[in-house]
Amino acid sequence: MSAPKPSAPGEANDGQGGEVSRRAMLSGAAATTAVVAVGAGEMPVYARTASVNSSEDMMAFLVLSQALTGVDLRILAPEFAKRKDKPDILDADPGTDPINVKNDYFNWINAYAAPAFERLLQIARDHHQSLPDIVENVKKGDNDIKFLARSIVLLWYLGSWYKPEDLAKPPTDVPIPSQVVSAKAYTQGFVWQIAQAHPMGFSNLQFGYWSREPVDPNDPNEKASPPGFITATLP
Repeated sequence: MSAPKPSAPGEANDGQGGEVSRRAMLSGAAATTAVVAVGAGEMPVYARTASVNSSEDMMAFLVLSQALTGVDLRILAPEFAKRKDKPDILDADPGTDPINVKNDYFNWINAYAAPAFERLLQIARDHHQSLPDIVENVKKGDNDIKFLARSIVLLWYLGSWYKPEDLAKPPTDVPIPSQVVSAKAYTQGFVWQIAQAHPMGFSNLQFGYWSREPVDPNDPNEKASPPGFITATLP
């Protein structure tokens, strides 16, 4: 008697005796076990993932970032522009500025914590007309989004990534580890602008700036005071 014809991986063998391949049996068993364990009506669906190429997702990220950091949206995205035919901020054009560090930040966060990031963006979409409401709803969320929000704040100010799970740990004397996201992020942290300083090895300030007294942006008596970062309303 001739031996049964071998079947392709994962494929049923219609040869003698109605035999099936071992791989097909194991695959079927695994699928059955998953359905029994989870429940047919509870099988997870593919969650929505934010995209850096979506202007609405980027605008939601910028609105979220403005609410969390207090930095004006026009500074987060210098080339952003509202559309006259669509006054909603989520329909605005985030623009492409020469540095475009917002894209670096968006991609980094999305790659590290896509589900929690999408939930934060949804909060921004749902409450984009009120920055305080965004903050309050983030505070009401679980640790996944609350500590991711903290990571986002530190990213904008320091240009470095602090893992949400590290921020969630009780404080100790050991510094929290961090990672510089990119060369652009190293130079663009808002902490440098606020301090009117620059990171080591980089400066776009005029030669000889160190000979002049720094200007306090919060002093109303300073004639050359630059515009402040903090704003209570969307532009």
